[in-house]
Amino acid sequence: MNFKKMIVSIAATALLSTVAYAQTHATNSMSQDSATNATTPDQVSSTRKAERAANWALAKRVTQSLHKAEGLKDSNIVVFAKAKTGHVTLAGFVRSEDQDHIATAAVGKVQGVTSVTSKLTLQEEGN
Repeated sequence: MNFKKMIVSIAATALLSTVAYAQTHATNSMSQDSATNATTPDQVSSTRKAERAANWALAKRVTQSLHKAEGLKDSNIVVFAKAKTGHVTLAGFVRSEDQDHIATAAVGKVQGVTSVTSKLTLQEEGN
């Protein structure tokens, strides 16, 4: 009977020490990884500023393209751009479905644009 207790306690001790070692090793590895991947608030801020500037620049190129496009004189279009993905969303009002198609085609030709989503609303004449 004592022999069984002794074997069970040895096995439990071995198991617990193995689990404790594995947790310690994993925790140390994670802390080393997070220390090497840590970013300072200044780095985060400058990254966000750069991203906003790139988004603004793409939106500006798209807006210029819309102003040059024939048939969009009576439209009121706002551009939302995500430079990292090249996704552009158009929102606002147009007078006809043709203007929606013209705007979408014009935006699709802008360098850096990979996809266009039109959220344009058809505005009736006189409104």
